[in-house]
Amino acid sequence: MSESNGYRLRWQQDAHRVLGGFLAEAREQNLPALSWTIATSGALVGDVDSLNSTPDGMRAAFEAWTGWLNARGVTDRMRRDGVTHLYAQFRRGEGATEVRGAIRADIHPPFDEERS
Repeated sequence: MSESNGYRLRWQQDAHRVLGGFLAEAREQNLPALSWTIATSGALVGDVDSLNSTPDGMRAAFEAWTGWLNARGVTDRMRRDGVTHLYAQFRRGEGATEVRGAIRADIHPPFDEERS
C-alpha cells in the first residue's frame, strides 16, 4: 500500500468517526436524516433527501443542518431550469483530525410549475 493511499484511508476513517458522532447528536437534536458520502479525501458530503421531502421540507432540512454545524459559505442559487441549488461548507475537529465537508440540496420546482 502506498503512503498516500494510507493517508486517504486514515482520512476516511476519521470522517467515519466524525459521521458516527454527527448521527448520534443529530438523533438527539431530532435533525432530519441526510444521505452521507465519505470522499477519498475524507470529506463528508450530506445530501438532503429529495424523494421524501417537499421543497419547503428540503430547505428546512438544509437550514437545520447548516445551522447546527455552523456552516459557512452558504449559497442559494437558482439555475435556468428552475432548480434551486443550496450549498454550504463545514469543519469539525482540529488539527490532524479535522474533517471538512459540505451540505447540499437541489430543490426542483413542483411539476405543475415546471410545465407552465
